Amino acid sequence: MPCADCGNPLIVCNEYNDLRCPYCLDLDIEDPEIIHEKIERDRDRLKDENLVQLIQEYSKDHLLLYLIERLNITATGLYENRRIDHSLFSYLNYLIKIILPVDSDEFGDEYLDRDHDSLDQDIELLVQSQAEVVNALNQIEEDFRLCLNYPVPPVNDDFVFSEYDLRDTEYRQCYFRNLRSLMGGKEEYVEYFDEASTELRNFDWPGFSEDESLREFAETSYEFILPMLFIASADEIVGDTYTTFPPDNVSVHKIDELLEGLDQRFVDDEGNVVLQDSTLAVTAEEELDEIGQEVFPENWGDVKQSLVISKNNLDAHPFLFKLDLEEVVREVSGRPPITREVTRIVYPRFYAKILRFQIFPLLQNGDKPSGNEILNDIAVERGEEFEKNVYRYLSSQGFDSYYSAELPGVESSEIDVIAVDSDEDELWFIECKYLQPVIQMNALEGIQNLNEKFDHKVFNVEADAYEGSPTGLPFPEKVQQWNESDVEDRFTWIDPDGESSISERYPPTWKEYEARMMVVSNLCPSYSVKEGVEFYTDMELVQLLHGELDLATPVHEMV
Repeated sequence: MPCADCGNPLIVCNEYNDLRCPYCLDLDIEDPEIIHEKIERDRDRLKDENLVQLIQEYSKDHLLLYLIERLNITATGLYENRRIDHSLFSYLNYLIKIILPVDSDEFGDEYLDRDHDSLDQDIELLVQSQAEVVNALNQIEEDFRLCLNYPVPPVNDDFVFSEYDLRDTEYRQCYFRNLRSLMGGKEEYVEYFDEASTELRNFDWPGFSEDESLREFAETSYEFILPMLFIASADEIVGDTYTTFPPDNVSVHKIDELLEGLDQRFVDDEGNVVLQDSTLAVTAEEELDEIGQEVFPENWGDVKQSLVISKNNLDAHPFLFKLDLEEVVREVSGRPPITREVTRIVYPRFYAKILRFQIFPLLQNGDKPSGNEILNDIAVERGEEFEKNVYRYLSSQGFDSYYSAELPGVESSEIDVIAVDSDEDELWFIECKYLQPVIQMNALEGIQNLNEKFDHKVFNVEADAYEGSPTGLPFPEKVQQWNESDVEDRFTWIDPDGESSISERYPPTWKEYEARMMVVSNLCPSYSVKEGVEFYTDMELVQLLHGELDLATPVHEMV
């Protein structure tokens, strides 16, 4: 949240590892109008046609097949280690879409380096131009980064961000905190991400009948669906690629049937699907139409339009790619081969499979609940299990912990988890929240919507984006009731494994301990502290207990 004195966003001060107000510090901040003019200048430099010029020496066919293959390679990361390269997943498709409409005659005949383990340098440069350069411009516009003037202007002023001392604001810190929580991020965070996934997001679910199979897919795939939802909401370019809504009758199982039909066209003599690596499948459009008509007999044409990218249909969800490719008809000794142009459907199997997770929230599922409705129900139900997981985890780490603790006869006094840290003489009052990401997490509006969600749920502040009035007491007032309890007053808590209620006396030592109020969630707002309440992701809770949490917090209380 902004500075309490002037209302401007705080910046991360790495030298002090805290958040401070650059305006109250009277730092040399560049005029916003000058920044806007320079951003528009830089956007002109990065127009689609300018990017295409950087790779026009290569064969168009080869470029497109190379990029689709890299999508397939990138997708394997989600299956192998539950992580995926955010930049490649986001922006390779953007390159495909700007190459497709350009005539083949405008390209050359060179080939890229097809090293499986690394990206070709020219393609890496283009991906970086989107993932870093364009993203940096967007973040400056969205108050995620602030431009401070250098004492001596730099000589290199190729782009606006090279002209200034860029400082992250609380909003950018928030974005990356959530990114790490949902996807792990850099290698240094992997062990904490894995521990949080195992200990705090290890949810049980009941068995399902046949007519509830959509719900079963969502339950078993939920930890894949959330990071996909986060990526797709990251910015406008990514959103344009991954937010096409198929016809209402399309469900994830119908998509599975379509992809399974394609798989069966690529089997060995024993009936095993041969597409077990990043190799692309290529088939005739007629074969796809045959499968599609069987799965979607009523409206295959509309479904096909929504799932197959082509030069005349760039807005489809990128499950499949329709390309015009040069096919060798005959080799002629001493002369170039005789070729013809053929239309083919390119199927990146691993990539298409993970898109099922990404598209699930957009599916209307015919006469069954929509994907978004199913996910909302799961988030609510997982909230209670998440509370129990936090309790179990803290207990396993040596804390005396109490789940669903209440003061008898005191209205709205329930605390999700109370944990006693005897080593530090601290009493932790913990509120647990398990939430879905909001859209546009890489924009100010998205972060503000996420803040409103936490304001609504923790501080009982009414928000336009959420229906109904908050119930119960704000979290700080709940904790105040506990702090005002008399020694030897009784309280109750529940053993989550036995579901039995246990009655205890308020220990005298608790009065001597320092009380800390915490919210632990799979997501976090932009404020790390508000009204004395500390906000942590569940992964940050793991880091905190390992003594490895590096989080900038405000010097002064945020509003």
